[in-house]
Amino acid sequence: MSGTAGIFDGLKVLELGAGAAGPIATRYLADHGATVVRIESGVRPDFLRTLALTPDDRFGLDGAPMFVLMNANKLSVSINLSRPEGVELVKRLVRWADVVSENFSPRAMAKWGLDYERLREENPELVMVSSCLFGQTGPQRMYPGFGGQGAALSGFNHLTGWPDREAVGPYGTITDSLAPRYVALAIVTALLQKARTGTGRYLDVSQVEAAVYSLSELIVRYSARGEVVTRDGNRCAYAAPHGIYPCRGEDRWIAIAVFSDDEWNALVTAMGAPAWARDARYATREGRLTQRDALDAQLADWTRGFEPHALMQRLQEAGVEAGVAQTFADLLADPQLAHRSHFRELEHVHLGRLAFENYALRFSDAEPSLRSPGPNLGEHNETVLGELLGMRREEIDRLVADGVLA
Repeated sequence: MSGTAGIFDGLKVLELGAGAAGPIATRYLADHGATVVRIESGVRPDFLRTLALTPDDRFGLDGAPMFVLMNANKLSVSINLSRPEGVELVKRLVRWADVVSENFSPRAMAKWGLDYERLREENPELVMVSSCLFGQTGPQRMYPGFGGQGAALSGFNHLTGWPDREAVGPYGTITDSLAPRYVALAIVTALLQKARTGTGRYLDVSQVEAAVYSLSELIVRYSARGEVVTRDGNRCAYAAPHGIYPCRGEDRWIAIAVFSDDEWNALVTAMGAPAWARDARYATREGRLTQRDALDAQLADWTRGFEPHALMQRLQEAGVEAGVAQTFADLLADPQLAHRSHFRELEHVHLGRLAFENYALRFSDAEPSLRSPGPNLGEHNETVLGELLGMRREEIDRLVADGVLA
């Protein structure tokens, strides 16, 4: 059922949860061959199934592009966990699985009787990972937050924005982007340990702590000398010029960063050595840092005469760090991403052809495989329960009629 063989071919993963922090992590495994079964329910659907639905909502919970994209290569079983038979069905799948991944708040799994201590009774060699916002311990562990709160609580919002304005926070939900990398690594590490010792492991990942760790340099700077680094727009304390500069066209921009005097001289040469750039105040990094307002204004006057991609190539060839602030249309046409097959199209039964992303992880002789779009709710009930658990058709029909498969 896992399709093209990969390094995780044969690995069996059972997933409970919602959103992104858990599901992104398991998609790494699915893309490389693992069979990942998602436990869902239409009674309390994953909120991503209700996000950005098609305009007329005619496909209901099966028409949300974000869910479809994040859950490629997975199987969906719809089980109502408010029913005791539903919980027992999940336990049967736990006995099948090598890994259980969940990102609910701690009270949810315990309420259903699906916490690690009880699941270990079903499968003593089980590897299980929990990845809620605050982790499984501590006074705030029960707070069922999302990435928006996580970005603020971990310090990211304090850093992003302009110094004279309110914090704006990074785009999207940063903890949902960072935590899955830790979750996937933790799963693979536990599987390696299991292969050596034959014993399972419980893994507790805090989304907030994963994000705080990503800002460790700034925390060290505070602990060392009491320095509070705060938001400063696109500027950098060690580089000038350093920012986003306008280019020709509507809302077109280029990022330019100059960290050394040699890089500044390369930029001056690339610009044709205009008189303003030969000002002695700009000759050293220290001088440029003290004149950032004037420098940014003059550089912007020069960059706005160029098409962004042509200017990027010109500056990069001169040895200057530069990159287009690409639009989503730019990304879909980007030759580097195309070379690495970052985007691959799959056909969804309701949404048509969609560009799915590979997750940037490549192994020699083991390319990731995008085999199927994210599943419709309960799409694989019969496949999973019949083929994986050996249940008879009449038993499955009864569970549907009784509202257990819902």
